[in-house]
Amino acid sequence: APQQARVSGIPLIVDAEVGEVNAFAACTKEGKAAMAISDGLLDIQAHLAQARATDELFGSRKVDEYVRFIAQHQRPKTPIARPPAGFFDPTQTVDGRKVQRQHQVLDEQIAFVLGHELAHHYLGHLPCTSGATLNAADVARVLSDVVPLFNQPNELAADMAGVNNLLTTGARRQGYRYTEGGALLTMQFFSAIDQLSAIDVLFGFERSHPPPAVRSLVMQQTAGAWRSTGGQGLPILSF
Repeated sequence: APQQARVSGIPLIVDAEVGEVNAFAACTKEGKAAMAISDGLLDIQAHLAQARATDELFGSRKVDEYVRFIAQHQRPKTPIARPPAGFFDPTQTVDGRKVQRQHQVLDEQIAFVLGHELAHHYLGHLPCTSGATLNAADVARVLSDVVPLFNQPNELAADMAGVNNLLTTGARRQGYRYTEGGALLTMQFFSAIDQLSAIDVLFGFERSHPPPAVRSLVMQQTAGAWRSTGGQGLPILSF
């Protein structure tokens, strides 16, 4: 009950700042809780979902090609680079099977990201609780203030809780049930970008997080534990 009260009614803010690729949990100076996701991250996730669905159905390597494209063309504080015309085959793009699979992957990606950020509040990593709604001035302060930097063990704890949130939510859905695949695709992207570009320049939030390869391993182990315990998962510790 205390954790449930902590996250009840926390609003989601969409950050439209050009070139910002991030998602975060935060508090206003008045102690109101919020979480945010940027247009830039949503844009990248959408292209990754399309690339993964295309690869699965048509045996291509669009995920790898898209990662290389972003590494080569993205610049800090600029609009997210868009693949050129023809990058995705027009015939494959409108294939109904591909569209359905693309939506499934994107849902999984966003569900994990938001589950991770909500977990920071749920696990008590921030010194605020929900209860008061945000007004326009509050929103502006959340997006302009310095984003709190969590320690790396807490980021891994939020990853574990995020995977549990993802799989528990997915198990209650009708039809397609979420897996950890979208979360692992997100980590695959950042791991590859880490090797191909100056990640501290492009995506500065990575400095406060463990390496994507470590996070991927934790996610896989958490998903395995969730299944082996019938959806209970393992105890999550915070530091």
